[in-house]
Amino acid sequence: MLLRILAYFIALQTSLLASQAIEGLVVARDASARTLELELSTATSSDWGAGDRQLFRVSRGDAEIDYSGRIIRANAVFYNNAWHLEQLFPVNGDGADAVAAVNQRFHQLTAGMRRGRFIRRGDAVPNFGMINQDGEFVQIHALQGKPYVLTFIFTRCAVANMCPATSTKMQELQEKARAEGPADLQFVIISFDPAFDSPGTLRTYARGYGMKLDNFHLLTYNQKLIDGLLRQFGILTLEEDGTINHTMATLLVDAEGRVAHRREGPNWRVDDFLQAAQAL
Repeated sequence: MLLRILAYFIALQTSLLASQAIEGLVVARDASARTLELELSTATSSDWGAGDRQLFRVSRGDAEIDYSGRIIRANAVFYNNAWHLEQLFPVNGDGADAVAAVNQRFHQLTAGMRRGRFIRRGDAVPNFGMINQDGEFVQIHALQGKPYVLTFIFTRCAVANMCPATSTKMQELQEKARAEGPADLQFVIISFDPAFDSPGTLRTYARGYGMKLDNFHLLTYNQKLIDGLLRQFGILTLEEDGTINHTMATLLVDAEGRVAHRREGPNWRVDDFLQAAQAL
């Protein structure tokens, strides 16, 4: 299963080499045919102009998200005698302006942090906003009132004992919490590869790991926000040789929004976090 997931993302990355950036209004959607019709507002191709309509094929993950009546941006790629959209992100939607305002305050807070300071046990998690796997603009403080486990990954990660191992353990923790409690435990995965990890890509990734999306929140946004989150949570990254080398941390946040438990690296134990969540 993991090999098929990695093959999908490698093929997707390769297709971006000949891509064209587009933006437009979704005027029609056929989920079963996996197509979107766009009224284009901007495009890097001279073949298209503002107001032109174009039909695009999309991935299963993107087709499952209803972007009708919304503006999206994406990379258009031509293959198999059809135009396809990759890296599809919503530009507008309910909550978009509120998320932008929240993130502005988050950036101001992050800029004032002392060197070497990051979120530790007992600290409150500051509010920030992102886009989830349903293409919705959401804020992390919307989860207050429920505990959640938070970690970072990127979908193209091929190091078995890093992101794949963490994603597997998050799914295992979800299954154990459903069976043994706490029933209201939520799960948050933040991608630190926002140029690649679109909402549809995150849906495909979650499906490959068997995650149930009713209490799983896979989040993406833009690089500026991710850089701020990495600083706040004490995660280090380095883009090198076409991949992202990184440290890891997994946190349990209580219903009041404070960190109750934190483990560094990928070798955290599912039962350790389950017991900590049950003790809240």
